[in-house]
Amino acid sequence: MGWTGIASGFAPLTAVSLAASLLLTGSGCNLITGSNDLHIGSGGNGAGGATSGPGATGGPGPSGPGATTGANGTGAMTGTGTGASTGSGPACQPCGANEHCEAQTATCVCNPGFVDQGGSCVAVPPGDPSTRLQADVCTHWTQGHQITEPAPFVPGAAGDCDPGTLKQGGITDTLTRLNMFRWLSGLGPVSDDPALDQTDQYCANLESWWDFGLAQSPHQPQPGVKCYSSQGAQGAGMSNIAWGNGPADSIDQFVQDSGNATTMGHRRWIVNPPLGPVGIGYWQGGGMYGSAECLAVFGASGGGPNPPWVAVPNQGFVPLDVATWTWTFHGSDSNIPSATIAVLRVDDNTPLMVQTHTLQQGYGQNAISWDPVGWTPEAGKTYRVTVSGLTSGSVTYDVKPVTCP
Repeated sequence: MGWTGIASGFAPLTAVSLAASLLLTGSGCNLITGSNDLHIGSGGNGAGGATSGPGATGGPGPSGPGATTGANGTGAMTGTGTGASTGSGPACQPCGANEHCEAQTATCVCNPGFVDQGGSCVAVPPGDPSTRLQADVCTHWTQGHQITEPAPFVPGAAGDCDPGTLKQGGITDTLTRLNMFRWLSGLGPVSDDPALDQTDQYCANLESWWDFGLAQSPHQPQPGVKCYSSQGAQGAGMSNIAWGNGPADSIDQFVQDSGNATTMGHRRWIVNPPLGPVGIGYWQGGGMYGSAECLAVFGASGGGPNPPWVAVPNQGFVPLDVATWTWTFHGSDSNIPSATIAVLRVDDNTPLMVQTHTLQQGYGQNAISWDPVGWTPEAGKTYRVTVSGLTSGSVTYDVKPVTCP
């Protein structure tokens, strides 16, 4: 699965509260600026485009944040659908936490990754990635890439600078894709916030028209750029930004983070354990790449597991697509950025060479990345990763790539 895009990223912002992040339109983000903040890379099955990640932990790179796609059925236990109905009304508003109004049935249903339990939408426990069955992983991967709303954007009547509307189906698809990637890494699901969605809708409108010849960063838009608004600038300062892909497909672009070797920041925001809530905005209809997605990622009040470390590709069975991307290891251990990485192919007891990368820190959690040297991950093989030099002791885990139909 190939993803093409451009990304521009922020510098570190590890523990910013959501309220504080709303004030960070660039001045407090240690933003990476200029042409080095934009990269062209491969990442999804959408059209060629670009991505840009928010300040504190989303460095430049073609796989900036964006939307997610997924099923809109009842498969909340698989993290790819909506849960049971929890209430209804004339317009089924307002809905409660972690749920949204389903227009077809005029009922409130749980967001992807949540299920109805006693009238409340609660997160489905992700479980330990190392204990999952191959079939379960492939089911999540396949359902997580279903798109239920092929035309997610509704244009406004006021022309180029009308932010328009992202349909609920587009938001649900985006959450499904996002939560599928978090599930792979053993993390809990996240929901969106309507106020952040609105802010990022203005952001997406502004960013779709972005002039990549400008010296300023797309995360710090100044008055005078096309479709500038204070609300759009606010969203740009706290969001991963993607160009050229649909809202859900931009999530793959962010997680692959191709061309963003100095930070892998977009990915690190996506698999930040306390992430949530997010904001999702998408605008389509003009600009160099024809569309843009803004994904607010500075929220840090999400629930769910907070493991001592997170890996991409994850331990246990993992779709081969993910295993072919740059490998990363994330966590709170202060020595992770300078850790030593060793990879052993268990099947023939062969040590494999890797090239490690020193990353800029502050994008979500501490992290280190590496790429294979002289070998390519294969389905059906087992790769044993040992991360040593940590203050808490070495970590060893097995990665088992599989081909998912």
